[in-house]
Amino acid sequence: MKHSIILLGMVVALLAACKQQAELPKTPEEVVKAYQAYYDQNRFDEAKALSTLAEQSRLDNLAKMMLEQSSDSTQLTTSFLSLQCRTKGDSAFCQCRCKDQYETYNIEFVLLRRKNQWFIDAPKEVKYDYDIPAVDAGVDTLFNLLDVEREQ
Repeated sequence: MKHSIILLGMVVALLAACKQQAELPKTPEEVVKAYQAYYDQNRFDEAKALSTLAEQSRLDNLAKMMLEQSSDSTQLTTSFLSLQCRTKGDSAFCQCRCKDQYETYNIEFVLLRRKNQWFIDAPKEVKYDYDIPAVDAGVDTLFNLLDVEREQ
């Protein structure tokens, strides 16, 4: 009886160890949404599973920075107002209109396909298109002030 319980426990442990990983999202749109959900909640290890090596490195650096912040202040709730992806070979370009608790913005995700799986690539440069006309006006004013000071 004692051996049966031990054997049963070992079988259960073996089955749990052999349990397959959750299947990764397949389409670029699904990858973007899953990645963003992990990113919003600072679940960088899960986000890294959907990322290229370059993006994984960026996420590692971001995770280190987040250690200095309170986790509540760094979590977001992003909703996709629109999400359109176009593919070209093993690359996908996803144009997104997003909204979080602070702002509405446009962002592009670039994905690369490796071994039949799409992965988020690190951005070449972060480009946000904010809906804040005052920011543009403020920047113009600042440059105008700098030009006036140089002329004096």
